[in-house]
Formats: sequence, structure tokens, C-alpha cells
Amino acid sequence: MKYLALIPLVLVASCASRPQLVVRPLPPPAVDPVESVRYGEVVRAYHVGRYVDPNHPETMHERHPVYRIEVSARWNLHPGPLGAASLLNPPPDAAFAPPPTNDVLIAEMNRQRETTARVMQEAERLAQSYGELQALFTEIRTVARNSALMSVRLATNEQRVVEFGRELQRLSASPPPATNDVPAFAPESPGTPKP
Repeated sequence: MKYLALIPLVLVASCASRPQLVVRPLPPPAVDPVESVRYGEVVRAYHVGRYVDPNHPETMHERHPVYRIEVSARWNLHPGPLGAASLLNPPPDAAFAPPPTNDVLIAEMNRQRETTARVMQEAERLAQSYGELQALFTEIRTVARNSALMSVRLATNEQRVVEFGRELQRLSASPPPATNDVPAFAPESPGTPKP
């Protein structure tokens, strides 16, 4: 029985004697000053006294702080220690540097110049056509006004002719004499002798 008590100890000792190897990935190297790569958020606390909730008038808030993110986290675009070398050789100022040229750019510039000239010519033709169209509208307006005046005059003259016709009929139809007297002037009848 003595030996039976030693068997579990031997098993435990044999398991403990094996070296166990655990493989873990290395953590990424931390950026030493974080501000050299990214700015953190700016959070401000505002202390608010008692107030009634404007959305729920039956609710009152006790005095408490309110936290607000004033500035969100953003990347630091300022040149770091590697950018110090670029300070000795700054990039050229675009206002004083000649534009880069190659055959493709020159061809595109020429194409745009031709297109601009064509657009300007079309604009001139359009302005000339617009002027001619305005002159035609003025002429058409004058012709329409004259036509309306002529129609009014024609209607007035037709009305006057009708009135003259009525007056002529009234004058040519003499009223029958009221007495049996012979009129002072009588037209000659075909059966009367001439003196």
C-alpha cells in the first residue's frame, strides 16, 4: 500500500517535468508620444443646476455635470522627426514654380483653347440671332398694331356706308303728298306734250 500512495505523486511529478511551450504574438510596439501621431479628444465638463427637462415638463433634473466632446480625435499632420529633413529642403511654392508640362498637358490645353474659341464664336452668333429675332418681334408687333387699326377703320367705314345707304333710301323715297295739289315741280310724264 505504500507504493500505491506514491503512484499519484510519480504521475504528478512526471507531468511537471515536461516543459510546456506557449507561443504568443508580440504586442505591437506602442507609439511613445501619442501626440506625435494623433491628437486625443478634448472633453469638457459643464456643471448644470436643477432644471426642468424641456422635452418632458413633468421631469426635473438635479444638479449634475454634463460632459461634452469639444474636439474629436484627429490625426497629427505636422511633420515629425522624419519631417525635419524636409524642412531643410521645403517644397517649391506653387505660385512661383512653373507648371509641370508634358505632351498630354499641352494637348489638353490646346484642346481647351480651341473649345473656348468655338464657344465664344457660338455665343456671338447666338447674340446676333437674338438681335435679329428681337427686330422681327418688333416688326411683327408693328404689323399687328397696324392691322388692328386698319380693321377698326374698315369696320367704321362699313358702318358709315350702311348709314349713308339708309339715308339715301330715306331721301329717295319721298313721302306721298298730303293734299291733292299738284306739286310745283312734276316730272314729265311720257303722255304730256312739250310746250
